[in-house]
Amino acid sequence: MLTGRNRSRIGDRIVRRPRQAEMAPRHIHTPERRRVLFSPSASALLSLSGGFAGLIIIGTLLLSLPLAAEGSGHADFITALFTATSAVCVTGLVVVSSADYWTPAGQVVLLILMFLGGLGIMTAGLVILTIIRRRITLNQRLIVRDTMGGASLGSVMTLGRYVIIFALAVQAVGFLVLFAKLSLEYPLGEAAWNGLFHTVSAFNNAGFTIFENSNNLSRFEADPAMLGIIAILIVLGGLSFPVVAEIARRKRPNRWSLDTKFVLIGTLLLWVVGGAAMLLFEIGNPKTLGAVSMGNQLSNATFQAITARTAGFSTIDFASTRSASDFLFMFLMFIGGASGSTAGGIKINTAMILLVTGIASVNGRPRTEIFGRELPIAQVTRALALFLLAVFTLFLVVISLAITEGNKMAAGHFGFLDILFEAVSAFGTSGLSRGITPDITDPGKIVLTIAMYLGRLGPLTLALGLALHERRAVYRFAQERVRIG
Repeated sequence: MLTGRNRSRIGDRIVRRPRQAEMAPRHIHTPERRRVLFSPSASALLSLSGGFAGLIIIGTLLLSLPLAAEGSGHADFITALFTATSAVCVTGLVVVSSADYWTPAGQVVLLILMFLGGLGIMTAGLVILTIIRRRITLNQRLIVRDTMGGASLGSVMTLGRYVIIFALAVQAVGFLVLFAKLSLEYPLGEAAWNGLFHTVSAFNNAGFTIFENSNNLSRFEADPAMLGIIAILIVLGGLSFPVVAEIARRKRPNRWSLDTKFVLIGTLLLWVVGGAAMLLFEIGNPKTLGAVSMGNQLSNATFQAITARTAGFSTIDFASTRSASDFLFMFLMFIGGASGSTAGGIKINTAMILLVTGIASVNGRPRTEIFGRELPIAQVTRALALFLLAVFTLFLVVISLAITEGNKMAAGHFGFLDILFEAVSAFGTSGLSRGITPDITDPGKIVLTIAMYLGRLGPLTLALGLALHERRAVYRFAQERVRIG
């Protein structure tokens, strides 16, 4: 029993002195850090790009199986590789008829490849990483956020789920509508399969068709309802989820973000220009629009203006179009759809930034300003870099095709405009063709395969790579002007 001075009182603290053994230094073993070849941002981009390439390889192997192709044999490697790349990159260029060459099993493979490719490389990478329960790195979150328009890093996973739900919901509704429409003309089983396949192809802007006895969608040139359903699916897939979500959430246009305004204004502008030009150049051409009624001319011209930028469906034969139409549609294919969508091209966001910057420069304004907002100079330079590298890549593709197809061009099988159109369609992942794709040599098909892959991934990875490597300058050099013009 404690008494007197040894008795503890309220508020007293007991101080424990450490023992000698506890004060001895401890040696902690730390494993040696592995050396890495690439920076974290480069590793994130390479891992997701590699996953996309892996999907193409798997698709090639599946399409090479005997059960994927009609007849007793199997598809050759070039055909399988080209078709798999076209499906994954949602391009739509084909070297064989999808309806006649591929069995139902092969068409199922195409459908799956189109669906996964349409989700986009960044969204697909996010889903794969989530499924295998790997930790999402900061760089990967930055990439996905910049691609899909997320406001914060914490919203990346939620946004990824919303993108998938949106894609599934739109395609489910589109399938029901298209099935109801096709069931009036086909048996129920055939209507269901055609409805599902073309819904996935349209929403993901792929351009693949499996209608028998029809050159793409030529059999529906006098069916505005069918063209309207396909066009709506193309538009929803090409606008991107962030734009559609903001339109639904904010009813008043003055509350829309600058990104949404750019996408909508640019899209409407290209629709008007494309549709008007198609009517102007082709209304007197008996091989295209000249042979149909005025109402069908309007519906077909509008449909081609919508689908040309990214989807690649066609109701007319582009081998018979006039040169003015071809050049205009190459311009539309090169621009493509919205960033973060299923569309290809350099993206309409990039084109609008360059257009607004050019207008500001012509008006003598030192900064890019529009709608009471100023665009950061970093975004302007990124857009310019993306445009220049896209033009340079396309230049190399055209030169390569001119070399591989030189003998056929000399023999008069097709001309330079034909391979230029084909190169722009492949790089812009549009899928429109002047009908020469099956006749291109195997080296030329390899060139187009590379062009489709670069066209799908190049603008995206370049823009994100520039964003991730952005550095704040600690000093600036003295200015000096050079002569222009």
